[in-house]
Amino acid sequence: MMAWEKPLMEAHAKAICTRGGDILNVGFGMGLIDTAIQSYGPASHTIIEAHPEVHAHMLESGWGKKENVQVVFGRWQDLMPQLCQYDGIFFDTYGEFYEDLRDFHAYLPKLLKPGGIYSYFNGLCANNAFFHVTYCQLVALELAASGFSTQFVPLPVKDCLDERTWLGVKKKYWQLDTYLLPVCQTQDEDET
Repeated sequence: MMAWEKPLMEAHAKAICTRGGDILNVGFGMGLIDTAIQSYGPASHTIIEAHPEVHAHMLESGWGKKENVQVVFGRWQDLMPQLCQYDGIFFDTYGEFYEDLRDFHAYLPKLLKPGGIYSYFNGLCANNAFFHVTYCQLVALELAASGFSTQFVPLPVKDCLDERTWLGVKKKYWQLDTYLLPVCQTQDEDET
């Protein structure tokens, strides 16, 4: 995660916090989305983080002492049985693959409350517009098979990114001018 993503994380937080209630974030990173989630005053805010150094940083920064925050250390794959249902869910784990995202999606019908909103960092194939849109459609089709509708809200990012953004970074992981923010929700009975 890098600072240029802050406006994206704020947009994700706005999407998943529209109902208020209980929020789950899988992957703390720099805490950009969690800071944005807190600005909406959720009833509860659960954060799953698997990286030991990031987890230690979270605790040092006071995230474990916030009244409505529960910090859970571990791999999301191992923690599924102890999770409840949420009004909003965000998924952004570093170094995982599409198969991991797909595996997480299999849990959504149990994790997301009816009418809840789910979103994820949409970095699939972010160096090729054709394949990026193809992945978006694949995810939408797979989520539809589980009863979710998915919309992609276009957010321009071209002005956020210049060559200075990538100084010292080994691999430029985003090369597109527009970010397609996924907003996923349970389909109404009359939509299916």
